[in-house]
Amino acid sequence: MKSRKNSVSTLIMAIVILASCTSTTINNSNEALISGKGAQNINIYQYFSYQNFDSISIQKLEQYMLTANQKKNDLRELKKLHGNLKKISSQDSYSINIPNSSIFSLELMELAYKLELPITIKWVESNSQDIPLDLLAKIPSGFCSSIYEDAIDAITKEINDSTVIIYMKPYIHFQKLLVEQFPEVKSILFNKGNAQNFASNILGIGESQKRFKKISSLNPNQTLEFEARPRDDIRNILLLLQPSEYRSVLPAFRYHGGEKFKYINFISVLENLNHVNQLMDFENSLVPISPYLTEKIKDKESFSLDQLMQRSMINDWLLVEIIKQAGVQSATISGMTGDLDFQKNSCTKRNIPMQLITSKWITS
Repeated sequence: MKSRKNSVSTLIMAIVILASCTSTTINNSNEALISGKGAQNINIYQYFSYQNFDSISIQKLEQYMLTANQKKNDLRELKKLHGNLKKISSQDSYSINIPNSSIFSLELMELAYKLELPITIKWVESNSQDIPLDLLAKIPSGFCSSIYEDAIDAITKEINDSTVIIYMKPYIHFQKLLVEQFPEVKSILFNKGNAQNFASNILGIGESQKRFKKISSLNPNQTLEFEARPRDDIRNILLLLQPSEYRSVLPAFRYHGGEKFKYINFISVLENLNHVNQLMDFENSLVPISPYLTEKIKDKESFSLDQLMQRSMINDWLLVEIIKQAGVQSATISGMTGDLDFQKNSCTKRNIPMQLITSKWITS
């Protein structure tokens, strides 16, 4: 029998797949629409994001639960979701305290207003770091780990003994964690410099050229065709780089190695991107990124991915605070930064999936 956690994950995964179809709502063939006179289509996936607390949305969910043909375990999880939403919406007030000096005040007010809940934001004299300035590298209150740490956890699923890690000093902590977990992997420090020469040396292109010259010298009267071949003991190339270095290092490896390798990027690749079109530079490479962010990209909204990641983290922090104050026991949430596993009296765990960047993100 499946555990409750596996059941929830299976249900959400099925809904995510359905939600990614050509229609923004789920097809009748998948029994995910509310039918009947005056009833509107309902996208169940939106409820797992814990963003809909108004009475009309909750009534639609109730109708769906009565009319849809769901498996017993899935229905149980939908009932828990429904109970959580009602509990959150029935609270008289919520109080969020933030320091006077917080640079995230405006984002918090906007996100709190969007939730349409009785939230009061109070500015207090405090040095509290509930929302750290570095939202990617530091751990916000209520969470078990930072986005960087969760991204590394996602990346570990792609690592094997044919992986080489290219890292820079700011990420040496994560390089050490990976080497401790996978002692068989190769790890090489990249200092800012000529990315083409660096990639050529790592892939053994220079050695291949030396072998060709040696062979050619044996019979100088014979013309030989030659194409430098990269080493074949590497299959995966993991890049733990500062944001500004990806645009030179990744193309350098592709120039010498083509598509022979699987390229894995750290989440830092998304930082400092001012427009979604810049993602095309990283097409057919992997990155840890939430479904929420990819949907925003596909919607062709013009924004900075760096700012969107920041706003997403603030949203998820605020949401966890609200759920905690509502007295919810447990919740599986499709958060903006990833899937969140909330448990009362425990820190919230985050799961960020690995996704392949494709041109369809931009052109669809």
